[in-house]
Amino acid sequence: MSRNDSGWIKDYRSLLNWRWFKDPNTAHLWHYLLLRASWLDEEQEFRTIKIKKGQVLESLPSLSKNTGLTCMNVRTALNHLKSTGEITDELTGCGRLITIVNYAKYQATDSQGNRESNRESNRELTGS
Repeated sequence: MSRNDSGWIKDYRSLLNWRWFKDPNTAHLWHYLLLRASWLDEEQEFRTIKIKKGQVLESLPSLSKNTGLTCMNVRTALNHLKSTGEITDELTGCGRLITIVNYAKYQATDSQGNRESNRESNRELTGS
């Protein structure tokens, strides 16, 4: 069992209003990336690549194999996620280094997530 085979991720109900929610391939790839992303604060090294919190290092064929999507579907879904700023995607000699742009926001600890959620609710109530 690898370090990413246990534990949990957070998923916000606001995802129901997300632009890509009704695009099954993009939504599926997004969840896969959240599940596979490094959740550790410290960098991990794979060959010459440093993998930071919120990053995934995989090839297009492995993304295809692991998600059940075709390579074309994966490429399209990656382009969707890049076009709206959810991820960045860098080709390396070891594969694609995919970074979930706001990983800390999406996967904040309960107290961090609650504080941010409360701030947003308070802004809505006060109009500030």
